[in-house]
Amino acid sequence: MVRFLSNAVIFLGLAGVSLVAGSTAGAATPSFAGMCLSFVGNHSANGNAYTVTKAYFGNRNAPIKIRPAQENASATASFDVSVNRPMCLLKVMVGPGADNGPNQPSTSRGIGLEVWVPAPDNWNARYLGVGEGGYAGIPSVQDTGELSALGISALRAGEDGFLTVDSDDGHSVGGGADGSFAFRPNGKLNWPLLEDWAYRNLHMMVLTARDISRSFYGREPKFSYWSGGSTGGREGLMLAQRYPRDYNGIISAYPAINWPSFVPSIMWPQVVMQRDLGHPISPGKLDLVTRRAIAACDTLVAGKHDGFISDLASCHYDPTSDTKLLCPEAAAHSDSCLTQKEAVAVNKIWYGPTIDGKPISPGSANGFEPSLRLGHLWYGYNRGAILFNSPLTYGVGPAGMTPFTIGAHWLAIAADDPALADKSLKNGSTLARDGWKQLDYTGDRSFVSVFIRSLQQFGSMNGTDSVDLREFHKAGGKIIHWHGLADNQIPVGGSVNYYERVSDAFGGFDNIKSWYRFFLAPGLGHGRSGASGLHPPVPGGNANDGFGINYAILPILEKWTEAGVAPDAIDVSTLDGEEGDRFWCPYPAHLAAHGTKPTFTCSVRP
Repeated sequence: MVRFLSNAVIFLGLAGVSLVAGSTAGAATPSFAGMCLSFVGNHSANGNAYTVTKAYFGNRNAPIKIRPAQENASATASFDVSVNRPMCLLKVMVGPGADNGPNQPSTSRGIGLEVWVPAPDNWNARYLGVGEGGYAGIPSVQDTGELSALGISALRAGEDGFLTVDSDDGHSVGGGADGSFAFRPNGKLNWPLLEDWAYRNLHMMVLTARDISRSFYGREPKFSYWSGGSTGGREGLMLAQRYPRDYNGIISAYPAINWPSFVPSIMWPQVVMQRDLGHPISPGKLDLVTRRAIAACDTLVAGKHDGFISDLASCHYDPTSDTKLLCPEAAAHSDSCLTQKEAVAVNKIWYGPTIDGKPISPGSANGFEPSLRLGHLWYGYNRGAILFNSPLTYGVGPAGMTPFTIGAHWLAIAADDPALADKSLKNGSTLARDGWKQLDYTGDRSFVSVFIRSLQQFGSMNGTDSVDLREFHKAGGKIIHWHGLADNQIPVGGSVNYYERVSDAFGGFDNIKSWYRFFLAPGLGHGRSGASGLHPPVPGGNANDGFGINYAILPILEKWTEAGVAPDAIDVSTLDGEEGDRFWCPYPAHLAAHGTKPTFTCSVRP
């Protein structure tokens, strides 16, 4: 078995970046600086019209003040953004948008882009597209005086020679968790912006990048790569399905594919707790039952406690039969135990939504099966994933004290009924009334009815679950797809199900592994810390998350795409820059331990 560790990547912090706007400030590359700053204005190529609204040029000796994005705000109003090599940052707008009145979330000027252009001498002849998260809509992408957090991450690739583009996916509201853009002020769905967000922005990114490349370098990129997680992961697979010749290589991390199925299912834990208990389960209880599940199943591979579960398929922990966990109804307010009703509700949450809401015994099915059983609508949040609202997961938890707004807003979008959302959804006269609380298990006003409507209305728009990847494969494209086994925002079962279906469509795993490989990441949550806040080993060092993990994997994808060297496994590190003794295995292989002081291999179950 061939294994290799991606080259060590040193990421720049915010304190180390400098940009210059409006003047060349130094004579390092005057012609490049002049072209950068004069690129402001209207451009058109291959049917794609776009406007460069602001240009910045910077080099090692030319720092300027630039307002940080809100998510990176500190005590000071501005900071120095520095680059070690001459760089051009372009703020770009691709129109048209949608005009629904002043100051409305569903009003948009168009698709906002941030483009990092390395100097010609530093360009590596590659382009990297960077994906968004959630509903996207980061306002700082369109703001000409602010650099978004996504743009700061993309700068890492620009410093290494990539022409790099990130996007707001066509609207500028919410920062990822807010679906208000999908409704017009009169409460009707805003299909143009939904389509921009689902797929149109992706092709516009490529067309714009190619034109900028021709303008600055006289040619298009030799290789084009995509890096995205969550919605960005969905976007990567959407590109392979809908625009199969736009990218040579794609990293699709914890992808939000199967959107019409999994996003309404985000609200399944809330529906279960509302119907079965009348209130949420406390964070203390959810943390307790998660730790009990881990303790029961984290020795399955190495025979010792890891603190996270590496083999979910073999984990059938059942809290309803855990006598050390259960307590009588009289002690229901204690966080040191769960009542029988609460334990049943947790089993339902782990298994995922069903057509009738009835519990399934974990001994017969634990919810991690590659194919959905009859009556099993979608996958749940696995044993070992954080279920409550937690700072470790951006305050998001599917069974938290308050709903995960992405799911609550989608119920309203899917049903074309704003009243179903939680009260955070706002757009003109659109009224959200926490109507989800009235959803039952069955009947006309049920979770199932909204789930089915979601599939009917949006399956072809943003389902991103087509297994027809023939054109992408024919074009020579490569895909690295990975997903954390403790993901508490996008159930990993959806990724397993998709890869199994692609395999079936192409006649077996052996027929796709030459161009598409899928890796399960033990212990990893939604691109970062895993169960109970642990930091499981990841590629490039355990301090990495999100973009950092993908960027550490990027050299592996380049080596596969450009030199034909496929990754038999992906090494992970226990400390930054230090190779560990474990690795991610390509599905359907799984990590197996041998010996008392175990060594690890990738094995396939009979």
